Amino acid sequence: MLYKIILMLAFLYIPLFARESALGLYVKEGLRNNLALKQKGFSLRSQLAELDEAKGMFLPSISINARYTRAGGGRVFGFPVGDLMNPVYATLNQLTNSSIFPTNLKNEVFPFFRTREHETKISLVQPLFQMEIYYNKEILSNLTQAQKAERNAYARQLVADIKMAYYNYYKTVKIIELLEKTELLLDENLRVSESLVRNNKSTAEIVLRARAELNKLEQSKAEAARDNSMAKAYFNFLLNKNQDDDIDIIQVFSQDIIQIDSIADYKKNISEAEAAALTKRPELSQLRSGIDAAGNNVSLSEAKYLPNVVLAADYGFQGENYDFKSEDDYWIASVVFQWNLFNGGQDKARTEKALYQKEILEAQYNELVSRVKLQVRQAYYDLVVAEKSIRQAEGQLILANETFNIINKKYSEGMAPQIEYLDAQNELIQAEIKVIISKQDYNIKMAEMEKAAALYNLGNEY
Repeated sequence: MLYKIILMLAFLYIPLFARESALGLYVKEGLRNNLALKQKGFSLRSQLAELDEAKGMFLPSISINARYTRAGGGRVFGFPVGDLMNPVYATLNQLTNSSIFPTNLKNEVFPFFRTREHETKISLVQPLFQMEIYYNKEILSNLTQAQKAERNAYARQLVADIKMAYYNYYKTVKIIELLEKTELLLDENLRVSESLVRNNKSTAEIVLRARAELNKLEQSKAEAARDNSMAKAYFNFLLNKNQDDDIDIIQVFSQDIIQIDSIADYKKNISEAEAAALTKRPELSQLRSGIDAAGNNVSLSEAKYLPNVVLAADYGFQGENYDFKSEDDYWIASVVFQWNLFNGGQDKARTEKALYQKEILEAQYNELVSRVKLQVRQAYYDLVVAEKSIRQAEGQLILANETFNIINKKYSEGMAPQIEYLDAQNELIQAEIKVIISKQDYNIKMAEMEKAAALYNLGNEY
């Protein structure tokens, strides 16, 4: 069951608190400083800002608009006030035998444009019923969750990459230490060989062979140094540090390896691990959010069939002079109703397209579920093999060490040829290297299992 997998992790973490203290700090540093993860964080903040913008569309839009105009020329309107009123007033003067009514009124001409005009107003627009705004906000909310899940997926991958890079670097350090120890043995072999030749107890080929072994070792040391430099650079790259910065190295492998149950009992363990992965893997959350967004996109397309109702209101001042007097103010309010009854079937086509997009994502989700289960199963089997590889490598090391001790004793007594001694020594070196590699490969497989089953706790921020 799952507790057995977790128990294996516990035996790596609990007995080596110092390791978790160092490596755990490196992981946290990587989560803080990794440049690619920062980019994911910036994308998430951008998505959150877009969601806030969508939420703001529910609130009224208020603006101040001011206009002052000077104009001249253009069309004019004539009003024949003189032609209309002068005859009337002349008749009135005759009837009243007086001259109190003017008879010299001139016809008036009014320009189409005012020579001076201003308008200053406050405008308010408030959506009353507009389902497109609601579904647009829901879609952006789904996309924000998807963006967050994408960041979390990268964070989990980063944790695994940092751990694996650390173990690979540790592997190169231990190999370099082993090669340096081997160099001391080969130097001593060369010294002994030269002494035997000087004392005529052996021929010169043993010196040549000893020097050849040292030359081979120099090549191995150069390759190990290259691997060490690249492993260090990659680890520091993940943490966004100087690629030549030193790395704190401590014992990174527990001697108390938990025996994994027999393969016959694997199904219970895998089913529990799969359940954890299907619950916590952010890739699945990301795709589920995408499916929710596609569902809301379907609703958005269907909302095109519904009417929109908007309230619009203005209050302001108009006049030829830039004054704000009570006789110059005005107000106007409108409720705008718009309902699209037919647009050539475009809305229906959009709805069908959105439905197909949702079905595509649902198929991708089902495929991803199967892929996640496969990843957990693969990681579990790799862990089983890695644990057995350690036992095998340790057994080979014991045999190689015993063989070397026997041949070394015979060689020192002159009872074994140099080639047999060197072969035994090479076998011992290769066995020690295999133990180093198998132990760190076990840690690497453990990190992969931790990623596949989403066992690492990223914290509240994620």
